[in-house]
Amino acid sequence: MALSNLAVRSITALIGAPIIFLLIWKGDFVIWKWVVVAITAISLFEFYKMVEKKYSDFKDIMIPGVLLGTLFSITILFKPFYTIFALPGMVVLTSAYVLFYFKDMGKVVERLGYLVIGIAYVSFLMPFFGLLIEHPKYNGRLLLIVLFLITWGNDTFAYFAGRFLGKHKLYEKMSPKKTVEGAVGGVIGGLVLTVAFKLFYFHELPLWLAIVAPLVIGPLGQMGDLVESMFKRYFGVKDSGNTIPGHGGFLDRLDSIMFNAPALFILFILF
Repeated sequence: MALSNLAVRSITALIGAPIIFLLIWKGDFVIWKWVVVAITAISLFEFYKMVEKKYSDFKDIMIPGVLLGTLFSITILFKPFYTIFALPGMVVLTSAYVLFYFKDMGKVVERLGYLVIGIAYVSFLMPFFGLLIEHPKYNGRLLLIVLFLITWGNDTFAYFAGRFLGKHKLYEKMSPKKTVEGAVGGVIGGLVLTVAFKLFYFHELPLWLAIVAPLVIGPLGQMGDLVESMFKRYFGVKDSGNTIPGHGGFLDRLDSIMFNAPALFILFILF
């Protein structure tokens, strides 16, 4: 008897959540960073697979995109100072590859665009998920917990608020089921969880920052969700992949975190 999608999602979450928590709470910082590198590589693969679904003749940007994007993420995670050199290097290499490898001038700029967008979208944002654990001002392990509380608390509260209270569509063209009431409920949910975590455990976090962070970062996570929905609608796919049973691909599960992690990192640097 085949398991329902909800059952598969639940089993995956029950297995995956404790592993992630142990990696964050007890794992070595370097191991966590390499886990994020692996997630970045898989996410790049998923992105270029989506491109391939719409443009079958663009499959030859997959290998350079994944390789260059993964190398760029390694630079950000392990040698962030050299990012300033890696960025122009990436632009030169991608441009050279497209310029000299392809002869179809009608689509060469379009190929370059998708190649660069994939790297910019995934490899610029995802590494902050790894950098948070070594945050220079606060306990990075606790900041990662805050990130999950804001992001997944937002998702959970938004779902229930939207289901029981939702009347006004948020952005119907991109995500027909999302509502304004759900979005507001999600931000409130992330706020409640973050403040509770501060009061009961993360004592070094200023209360005002525990209040401001979810109010700023929660909407950014919702925007990250909509951006990924935009890509999926444009490329004509339901999910970015099937890497995580019952949840789709890594991009489906981490679309909000990709926007939230950099914002959280920068916000807590500034304050």
